[in-house]
Amino acid sequence: VGLTIRSSMRKPMRLIFTFFAVGLSMLIFGTMSLMMDSMGEIFGVDGQNWDAQVNVPFGGEDAVIGWAEENGASHESVLVFPGNAEGDTRQFLAYGLDVISTGDDAMLPLNLLEGSLPVAGATTTQVLVDEGTMMFLEWEVDQTQTVMFGPFSLDVEIAGVTRGELSRTVYFHRSDLSDAIGLEATTVLLSLPEGVELDEQIGEMSIGITQKQDMLDSFDSLLEKQQGIYNAILGLGVIIAIAVLFNTLLMNLSERDSELATLRVLGAPISRIRSMMLGEHIAIGLIGGVLAAVFTIVMAQYMISSIVQWAFFFTLQPDIMAALELILVVVVISVICTPYGTWRVSKMDLVEKVKDLSQ
Repeated sequence: VGLTIRSSMRKPMRLIFTFFAVGLSMLIFGTMSLMMDSMGEIFGVDGQNWDAQVNVPFGGEDAVIGWAEENGASHESVLVFPGNAEGDTRQFLAYGLDVISTGDDAMLPLNLLEGSLPVAGATTTQVLVDEGTMMFLEWEVDQTQTVMFGPFSLDVEIAGVTRGELSRTVYFHRSDLSDAIGLEATTVLLSLPEGVELDEQIGEMSIGITQKQDMLDSFDSLLEKQQGIYNAILGLGVIIAIAVLFNTLLMNLSERDSELATLRVLGAPISRIRSMMLGEHIAIGLIGGVLAAVFTIVMAQYMISSIVQWAFFFTLQPDIMAALELILVVVVISVICTPYGTWRVSKMDLVEKVKDLSQ
């Protein structure tokens, strides 16, 4: 261990350069992986607890609710209406939900990032606002803001912030939103029991039906079509990462030929040199891997911030397992270089190296 540390620290600038070069080598691969994982979280609907979303004409929700109760299906009415902040023309969607919750008791469970759930019937209407809207409008939790629904204005208190919405969204209790705009519901969410399917009757009651499975299939189909491009970019990233990583480590070995030759001349056995190089490469892999994870997160965050806009917003969702996998890849590639380094040392012409040193 002492030999490894002394040998590695003889030229600290070379060691620091090696750490940074190893970290940067995984930048393309790691950044693309993180961005695709984050986008997958946004587009997925696996965590939602409805099977069908039935859009109804104004006043048509009772018929759908009646059909659901006759067929033993759970249901929840939703009111969706466009709005905008006072003095801002950009539109958001106001969702009025019967159940606002982060658990499975809601058909649309929310991911509460900050604050608390709103209370229905408060003196000042309480709402949840997605983090994209909060960022673009520069709102803060506990502030009171004015939102517009056509010619009507409503003061709302921001109780909390949600994460996971692709489009700009404000969540109300349905009773509060209904009182503000004079409508009861625009959609009924259904959770169908085993063996129950949508029929022509409910089709006649609706103005459009979206099934969750169809959305999942569409997303899977889109991912499949993009998989070739995604794999090509990842493949390029892996090739560049491996090439740069190997090249950096081999340069590190080449620059130490004289040091390693000196150790051989002084009688150090190959086994000791192999252990020394293995320890050094593990350290390079660990530190370089951590730097690779940090560089990847910073780069992915920068790329995401450059493409998000009002109509399309998502945030980086760093995964500790993905970071550990990235570190492991760097460590494995670093360790793989050890046999080559040992072979290189064993094949050295010690006489020539000693001559070089004497000169």
